[in-house]
This record gives sequence, structure tokens and C-alpha cells, in this order.
Amino acid sequence: MLYRVLVSAVLFSLFTPSTAVARQIRFALAKSTASGISHSVDVAIGDFNHDGNPDLAISSTFNQVAIFLGKGDGTFTGPTIYNLTFYVTGSVAVGDFNGDSKLDLAVVGGDTLGNGLAFLSGNGDGTFNSPVYFPTNLAGASITAVADDFNHDHKLDLFVGGNGSSLVILGDGKGNFENGQLEGVYGDGVAVADFNHDGNVDVASTQPYPNFNSTGVSVLLGNGDGTLQAPQAYSGMEEPFGIATGDFNGDKKSDLAVTDYLFNTIVILQGNGDGTFTNMGQGFAGVNPGRVTVSDFNIDGKADLAVSDYGGDGVSVLAGKGDSAFSFPVDLATGGGASDVVAVDLNHDGSPDLVVVNNIDETFSVLLNAAGTYVHLTSSPNPSPLGQTVTFRTRVRGSVETSLIPGGTIVFKDGAKTLGSAALTNGTASFTTSSLSQGTHSIVAIYSGDAKFNPSRSSFLLQTVK
Repeated sequence: MLYRVLVSAVLFSLFTPSTAVARQIRFALAKSTASGISHSVDVAIGDFNHDGNPDLAISSTFNQVAIFLGKGDGTFTGPTIYNLTFYVTGSVAVGDFNGDSKLDLAVVGGDTLGNGLAFLSGNGDGTFNSPVYFPTNLAGASITAVADDFNHDHKLDLFVGGNGSSLVILGDGKGNFENGQLEGVYGDGVAVADFNHDGNVDVASTQPYPNFNSTGVSVLLGNGDGTLQAPQAYSGMEEPFGIATGDFNGDKKSDLAVTDYLFNTIVILQGNGDGTFTNMGQGFAGVNPGRVTVSDFNIDGKADLAVSDYGGDGVSVLAGKGDSAFSFPVDLATGGGASDVVAVDLNHDGSPDLVVVNNIDETFSVLLNAAGTYVHLTSSPNPSPLGQTVTFRTRVRGSVETSLIPGGTIVFKDGAKTLGSAALTNGTASFTTSSLSQGTHSIVAIYSGDAKFNPSRSSFLLQTVK
């Protein structure tokens, strides 16, 4: 009882609402789509067909990966389904593993032959070749895969978190892989960053059930040659699961956010910049929080969090205050058994959206950022004679259908030079000038945002003065 009272006090101190006026974080209602595969659990993001739109790779806990190609508006075509020999499948890592400038998939899992890694090379058009398999020391026990360059050879490697042990898998840059160092740490969740600013990639992984093992989170500092140092343990969590890295207090040092599945909380480990961390306490998340993703949803320069809530059938969003503290979570419904969440700008409005995989429903949900904006800039006349008055007109609208009209200010810039500013009226603003010099000018309109809409900017407009 005393333990819970003490925890509640910490939760209250770290996660009380801010009295400062802040831009709202708003998301549209979730729109769900069948994943096409059974027991869908994880999602990875990449532009698989080089059209500039984010695409999805969703894996199941068994032997399938489903590809959905983004249309650039938050909707997708698909799925195209790839079957593997794996009897158990973990997550997908996305990257160019064979050096052909096309994104590939590396899927961890296990089959009866001892293969633990399936490599599907990308064709650059949204399709992938048949899987090529590689034996691993974690075949059948691997859960999470993260791609990075662990040995400074400019070729992507993998850190594979497993059930009991984890593994570095080294890539040769041609689509081949070999076992590297085996690590005696669990890896239900894995995050990588340079925690001690030595130029080497470091790893943080989660260990469930720390009451049976004092290691809740393991931090392994990289040596820069594909090996990692002995793990440093951080405890004080009931059942840590998801983990993500970000700068939560603006000190340019990587911090960690860790979900506690059993205690329905999220733990903040503040980085000290030398590879060590300070536990800043726990805050409420949703019911049985799983994966966590870090982004700036309201574009205020402070890192926010979104957490998949497996027991709550949704996602919790926590606004960052910029001092390692967060607001109370806002719970958003998605579908049954929300198991993974990623933040990505799906509709090109500059504001991060959410993709959530729902394990029980076998769906994925898209939640568009309802504070996103589009800024459209025109000029007249164009081209214009030297000395003639030119009028620049801007319209700002929400990127998601809404009855709200953005307010705020537009700043008009010519390259680095500010031409002037104007307040929005009914979502529009204009500025007139006759001082443009002869030549071609790159004009942009920068929207300030308001209490309900995020800042944004227009595309560059080329104004020709003859």
C-alpha cells in the first residue's frame, strides 16, 4: 500500500497539467482497415515505391508480412502479402541492406531449419523479391529488430532483441548477414541512439518481469566495431515493454521513455549524456501500454509521446512540457488489442499522424493530426514589371475536414529576407509590395499557428520580375 501511495505522489508531481497556454494536440477519429493477415502485431514505415508517400509493412506473429502503399492522404492500397517459412515471426526492420538505393525488409523469426532472419529485397516499385533466409543464434526467440550501422562500415546491421538473449547481426551491404555478438539481455523493446556522445551506436532494451530479474531496462554502450559493452541495468518497473528515445528536456541528450505494461504507466529515464540515466519517475499511460513512439504532434518544439494501449483498445497521447514531464494522457480509440504505434506524416501537412496496429481486430488504424494545416500561396501579376505592385495571397486551411478556421499570422519571406506579415482573416491573408528587384524570387508564406492549428509553410513560389 505504501508503495502505491509513493508512486501516486510521483505521478502527480510529474504529470500534472500545465497551467501555461499550449497548442492543443488534436487527432481525427481513427479509420481502420483490415490488415489481411492473422495476428498482426508490428508496423514499419518506408517509401517502398519512391513516390514520396509513406508505406506500411505490417508483420504477424506467425509467417506473414503485409505491404500497404500510401496514397499521400492517409489512405492506402493493398495489401500485398508475403509468406515466410517462419513458424513464429517478430518485427520488420526497413532499410537499404544491399546498396541499390531501394528499401528492403529484414524480418526476424524462426523456422525448423534454424533460420532466424528473412531478407526481402525491394524492387523499388512497392514489391519485394522472395525471401532469402539466414540462420541466426536466436531463431525462434527473436522479437524486435532495429537497423543501424554498429561497426562504422557504412553498411546497415541489425540489433535483434530476443526472448532471453539478444543478438547483433552484421550486414555486408550486399544483402548478406552473419551472426555477431550475442547479448545476455532481453529485448521485448529496443531503442538505439548515441547515449554517451562518442560517435558509436548504443542500445537500450527492455526486460519483462523484473521482479524475477532485477534488470528492467538494459543499456549497452557500443564500441563502434559491432560489439557492445556489458549492460547497465535500470530497475523500478513492474513489466517494461516498449521503449523509445528522444530529447524530453531540451538538453541535447538522449532520454528514454519506457512503458510499464503491468502497472499501466510510462517511465522516463533522463539521459546524463555519458551513457547513464536518471529515473525521473512514472506517469499514467493507458491500459496495458505496449509500444511507444516519440514525435512533436503540436509543433511546439517539445517531444510528445504516443503509446499503444493493448488493454484499452486504443492509443494514449501525452504532450511534452519540455522538462521531462508530460501532461495526463488523452486516450483515443482505435481497435481491439492495439499492439504497435508509429508517428509519421501521412498527408504531407508537416504534422505527424499516427498508425496503430490492432492485434485482436487484425486491423490497422490511421489517426490524422487534426491540427495540421495546408498553406497555399499565389501572386499576381506573375511575371511582373520592375517597380509594379505585386500582391501575394495566402489561404490556410486544416488538412483534416473541420469546421474550424485557422487564425494567426502569415510572414512572407523572399529567401532569408522578410518582406512583411499579415493577420489571417477567415483563413486568408495578403501582402502587397512594389520593392522587388529584377530577377527571380523564391517566396514562401510561413504560418504561425494558433491555439488549435499547427504552424506550417507554403511551397516556394517563384516570382519573376522583369
